[in-house]
Amino acid sequence: MTFIQARHHGGNSNTPVTRLVIHATCPDVGYPSASKAGRAVSTAEYFASTSRSASAHYVCDVSATVQCLSEEAIGYHAPPNSHSIGIEICADGGSHASFETASHAYTREQWLSPQVWPAVERAAILARDICHRHHIPVRKLTTAQVKSGMSGICGHDNVSDAFRQSDHDDPGPYFPWNEFIAAVQGKTTNKGELSMSDVNTLTKLIKASNDQLHHDIGVVQTQNGTLKSKIDNLSWVKNPVTGKKWSTKDALWSVWYYVLECRNRIQAIENRLPEVEKKVK
Repeated sequence: MTFIQARHHGGNSNTPVTRLVIHATCPDVGYPSASKAGRAVSTAEYFASTSRSASAHYVCDVSATVQCLSEEAIGYHAPPNSHSIGIEICADGGSHASFETASHAYTREQWLSPQVWPAVERAAILARDICHRHHIPVRKLTTAQVKSGMSGICGHDNVSDAFRQSDHDDPGPYFPWNEFIAAVQGKTTNKGELSMSDVNTLTKLIKASNDQLHHDIGVVQTQNGTLKSKIDNLSWVKNPVTGKKWSTKDALWSVWYYVLECRNRIQAIENRLPEVEKKVK
């Protein structure tokens, strides 16, 4: 993970951490530019050079995660900042009123799109690790729960509403909290597309089974260097027989199902060979 030190922070007394705050960077450039590769580094460089008292611990875009502060440092991201960690997702997240051009506010569908979701998923995977290390319950907090001091995950908007020390409303009313929390928990989000977690799961399954596959059904290969980029560029594939469109996720899982089915059938035939040979003799 790249580290670009933020210029401003409130000292190294942030522990124990009880609150994980999710932000959107809100560059006011619209979908999908606000989330593109390189945004995380440019946001971190802003934190490193700005004269404003602004900083977060991590920034995620679709291709990278950048750390800007140690978790022991108090970031200036959602006051009161003590005992909290801030993750910035590169996106135009907030209410329509948050932007000079109202249409720049991401819709729920845009948050869940292949052009943005990888940044959200990066934040979720990072959040899972942070929650585990700091014993933060993986639950979405309401504004009232934030105000009461309950430990968990919330948005900058919840902190603003609870303590009235800032007016930011990111990640906004359209942020897919249910899918995000599910991703933090490591659960399937059922979005209909192949996620980074799905790619990792498929890769592990195929690698683990390579030594079990019979030579008669060929060799199953995966190339980590190109698999994700190819999947990112594919939303749907066509069934070569029926012409019906499948989601990439369904198609890949179907391929893997038939590979395993062929292996099982061959194994069953091999298991019966001694019996057949006896009858022939």
